[in-house]
Amino acid sequence: MATTGSAAADSTTLTSHTAVAARDPLVAIMGRVAFTPEGGAQMGFPGSVIRFVYRGEAPSLRFAAASDDCLFNLAINGWDPAIIRLKKGENTFALPSGVAPESGYVVELTRRTEAWQGLATFHGLDLPAGCALLPPPAWPERRLMFIGDSMTCGQYADRLPPDNDATARTSNAARSFGMVLGRWLGAQVHLVSYGGRGVMRDWEGKTDTGTAPEFFERALPDDAASRWDHASYAPDVVVICLGQNDLSQGLPHEGTFLKAYADFVARIRDVHPQAAIVLTESAMHGERPGSEDAKRRDFLRATIESLIVRRRAAGDTRIAFAAVRKAPGTVHDSHPVAFQHEQIAEQLLGPIKQLTGW
Repeated sequence: MATTGSAAADSTTLTSHTAVAARDPLVAIMGRVAFTPEGGAQMGFPGSVIRFVYRGEAPSLRFAAASDDCLFNLAINGWDPAIIRLKKGENTFALPSGVAPESGYVVELTRRTEAWQGLATFHGLDLPAGCALLPPPAWPERRLMFIGDSMTCGQYADRLPPDNDATARTSNAARSFGMVLGRWLGAQVHLVSYGGRGVMRDWEGKTDTGTAPEFFERALPDDAASRWDHASYAPDVVVICLGQNDLSQGLPHEGTFLKAYADFVARIRDVHPQAAIVLTESAMHGERPGSEDAKRRDFLRATIESLIVRRRAAGDTRIAFAAVRKAPGTVHDSHPVAFQHEQIAEQLLGPIKQLTGW
């Protein structure tokens, strides 16, 4: 299982073509991944970040992809990222940045897409003669975790109205509200999220497709054998944004849903006893009085508020509700677009600061 952080080590200067594994101490990875015995990093959850620094000749990157819908942002020295789209199977491509100075170029690859769009495996780097890896910048000390569905994943966030390009190319976890908050607060981020899933059922009403309490325990959301070590990443704040999919096929039994949600929060508190927990509603639920969408919003809010009252009565004071307004998406698709993710982040910022004192 992967942990986050960056290695502090001497630079590795290579005098001939050398392969560097993804698990090399000079390659830093943020996010939930599962390491293979060969040292590759399997990436299912969105928003995982690979970071390394090189000087001299540009290295090549080695990936494998389970589909043609595995996309990454490639940023070098903070330049606007380019989109890298892997093809199904093995992929090797050279960085386009050329020879780096002695101070090095900082390279970051961020997974844009999520698990159902294909598992991506980062095998590592091929360093040509004269290339050197330098210690990468350390990740921030603050740590955030966001548990949710497609909205938390940043699905279709890069659509620009009136365009309706709801494809893998417009999914961008890097512009999700969670990653935005990470940048604003100077924090690491784990997106533990999966489109279409809920607390107790998915968007089609199915209960056997891997709900949030199930994939929360995993390094790879669709692999029950890939157990995540919760001690490897202790978040300061956990934000839960679930319920949109649980309610999509009608309102579940109130008591049953409350118990499922409460049991999940209790599990999170069990493994992260020091974390502040923020429960929020779905920004995809409408607010027009009397509408079916408003009934869903009211049901979810009542569930969350009841849950918080019970936990506070039991002595858990580091838990709060964050109300969010409807984010209209576009006329073609209800998923929030990037600037709406920033609005969602603004609404979550206050409760997070109030609980943490940041």
